[in-house]
This record gives sequence, C-alpha cells and structure tokens, in this order.
Amino acid sequence: MQIKYLGLLPYSDTLGIMESIHSEIVNNPSQEGIILVVQHPPTVTMGKRELYTDMLVPPEQLKYKGVAFHKIDRGGSVTVHEPGQIVIYPIFQIHEYQQTVRSYVNLLEEAMIETAALYGVKVQRDEINPGVWVGKNKIGAIGIRIKDKVTKHGIAFNVVNSLETFSNIIPCGLLGRGVINLQQAIKDLPTNNRKIPLLDYHDVEKYLAQTINNKLTMLN
Repeated sequence: MQIKYLGLLPYSDTLGIMESIHSEIVNNPSQEGIILVVQHPPTVTMGKRELYTDMLVPPEQLKYKGVAFHKIDRGGSVTVHEPGQIVIYPIFQIHEYQQTVRSYVNLLEEAMIETAALYGVKVQRDEINPGVWVGKNKIGAIGIRIKDKVTKHGIAFNVVNSLETFSNIIPCGLLGRGVINLQQAIKDLPTNNRKIPLLDYHDVEKYLAQTINNKLTMLN
C-alpha cells in the first residue's frame, strides 16, 4: 500500500484529499489503497456522536484561540490535532484485507502499542474506551468510518505535541483521565529502561506508518 507523507497541512485541505482518494477507490475497487500521514495545525474535530458536553470551549470561540473546528463523519465524539502529533488515514477496501471494524481497530491499536514499545513505553488498551493509554493518560486515539466498504479517517498518536489544544475538551469525555505524549512517557521511565534515548518525530512517524502498512499487507 502506498504511503504518502503530507507534512503539516490544515485539516480542511487534508479532508479534501482524503475524500477524493476515498471516492476514487470506491469507484475503482482495483485501485491500491493509500495511507496518508500528516500533522495538523491546532484543530478540534467532532465526530458523529456530537457530544458537545465534552467541549470546554464552544466551537464558535475556538477560532479566537487559533484553533480550527470541524464536524466530520467519523465515529466517536470530540478529539484534538496539533503539530507534533502523528495523524494517519488509511484508505482501502476493507474486505480485500479480510478485516471487520473490530479487527481493524485492534490492528491500529496494536501498531501504536508496538511503536511505543520500541521506545520502552508500555501502552495498553482500555476494555471500554477505544484507543491506547499510558496508565490513565491517552496517548493514541482512533476514529474511523467505513463508507461503501472503504475506510476513512484513522488514528492520532501523540509524540512531541504540546498537548495545549486538549485544554479545550474533556479527552474522551472521561473526567479524571488525561493525555500524554511519547516524549513525556519516555522521560517518565527509569533511565535504565529507556531503549532509545533520543526521540525523533520523523523516525516515529515512519515506523508507525510502516507498521500499519505491514500488518495490512500480511492480510491481503
């Protein structure tokens, strides 16, 4: 599957690219899938559940803080994107890779777990809430949509982002839970448990994208 690195791109621009590729694959099922890898400027997106109680700042006020807001068709409620966070959108015919929605979510979670483990950070699933966690702090979010048997949207994995944009929401709608990035999780490790002392965003980006690609390719 082709991997395209888009760099830092506004959410609206990326959404247009994703929708265009999705439409092409729906109309041409033989077309190879594409994995988009991107960073976004500070952005809050609201999924189909539309739980505005999870927002601490009303959508109309976010622009005054330099934060974009978009209502989109992925699953889940509100989430955040900001520079230093890896966002990956795999777009492919899901039945061609022998995936159900549940197994696909598990695959994405496993890719994030393996990526964190490369740096000595133990990340786990939550039995109730999708995504992956370091203790009670979320490090990786998942929000997908399957339309016309083709996947859309994907994951957001915190690496070196400031986490400042998360102050506008209640992460996952769960009081008492927080967020963390990989950089902080590594700093919190005992020195002798740190497998790789230096963290390079682009190395993490490539490893995570390739891990997802490899896992899907094995199933095709």
